[in-house]
Amino acid sequence: MTEITFEEVKRFLQETEFDHQPGQIEISFPILQRIHRRLQQGNSFSAIKTRNGRIVDGHHRYICHKLLNIVPETNVGGANTHQIEFEWKMINLTPDDYDDEDSAKRFVERYDIQ
Repeated sequence: MTEITFEEVKRFLQETEFDHQPGQIEISFPILQRIHRRLQQGNSFSAIKTRNGRIVDGHHRYICHKLLNIVPETNVGGANTHQIEFEWKMINLTPDDYDDEDSAKRFVERYDIQ
């Protein structure tokens, strides 16, 4: 199993051409690490929701699928509330973890405890 680094992901976001554009400006590196690891363990996640070529739900999952050269399942989602059209090169990769303790526990129970 390969681990991703902060710098690797930053470079990936700058250099990769994506099929869908982001609908948010910030991405959490700790969440990326967890999803990346879980995908390598064979876990599957819900579809990435897009609307008009923009991701409306699933940014972290989408990036991890792309890092692993896995084609993610996509379907049409609701409209994005942001009126600004973001590009991947604009994304702020943050070391902050967005998952609170309860969310993290639920994900561990769902994906990590066999």
